[in-house]
Amino acid sequence: MAMTSRLDLLLKHVTPTAPGIEIAPYFNPALPKRAGCNVRIFDVFDTETLRARARENSFIPDSRIAEIEAVDFVGDACRIGAVLGREGLLGRFDHIVSSHNFEHLANPILFLQGAAQALKPGGVLSMAIPDGRACFDHFRFPTRLGDWLLAYHTDRDKPDPVTLFDAHGYRALYWRGADPSEAAGFLSEDPAQFRPESELQAQYRAFVARLEAPYAYTDAHCSVLFPELFELHLRELHHLGLVDFEILEIVPTQGHEFFVHLRKPVAPAPQDAPQDTPQDADDFHRRRAALLRAVALRMGETPFLSTPRWEIADRDAAHPLRALLQNPRQILARLRIWNRQRRQRRRAKRAAR
Repeated sequence: MAMTSRLDLLLKHVTPTAPGIEIAPYFNPALPKRAGCNVRIFDVFDTETLRARARENSFIPDSRIAEIEAVDFVGDACRIGAVLGREGLLGRFDHIVSSHNFEHLANPILFLQGAAQALKPGGVLSMAIPDGRACFDHFRFPTRLGDWLLAYHTDRDKPDPVTLFDAHGYRALYWRGADPSEAAGFLSEDPAQFRPESELQAQYRAFVARLEAPYAYTDAHCSVLFPELFELHLRELHHLGLVDFEILEIVPTQGHEFFVHLRKPVAPAPQDAPQDTPQDADDFHRRRAALLRAVALRMGETPFLSTPRWEIADRDAAHPLRALLQNPRQILARLRIWNRQRRQRRRAKRAAR
């Protein structure tokens, strides 16, 4: 049976020929125009700026720079609603695809609201998001809902000094021998190979400087998430009346990323409709409690195995006791042999008397 590719997981609910938007695909578009996809590109940088930045990034091969496609809308993705509103394009798109962009957003709630405005009723927002435990955020603490609420109510338009200190002061690389990487395989590689990269004194000086004077936009992961935590925050935002998306699917972490599919309701609730019914509220609180327990568990356990799962399975299967316990018929056969041997020993003792 063939394994599902990450692209299949990301585009599971997307029809490429339907009008859509891809957010900041950089050099790796999921819906390439050159392949005939009916897509518009939205990025904070224009095309030439993106290509210049790619040439400066040692992790991006030069051969990939040509794959950076023309940008159609230039602007902060958090303000996608305002940008498309000026173009008269709200409610015109069947899907929005975002791969490894959501975590960079300084104002995630505003983005989710704008994405809902851009979509047709029934339209889908599909995102690939890195699991914070399996990328260079490995040593950072997970994002709180309060972080998103503060960014939203202060209309944040760039990462704040605390976020930048956290992102760069605790950045780590994963080392496979002498080769560094920005991510590792969740549940397949040894987390001990993550090593902190930055010089803390320099990051502290930068933090103080940003507090004392205006500073330029600096890119960073503003959110550190994993599947259960994202679902928790989304359901809380829906309960608070800030975001109106239905969860189609949240795919557990594959490699170092997880996949989120949200749908704009086909028939939004009227403005004067009452808040959640008592049954809805009960369902929310039950689900929230379950997710809070799941988040606490995920934060308290080692998210990786130092030995790959398949090696553990092979090792356990080779262990005599494990092999025996996995085969009930063999257990019964061994018990019969043991009872027969016990009876034979008793008869031999009686004969010896």
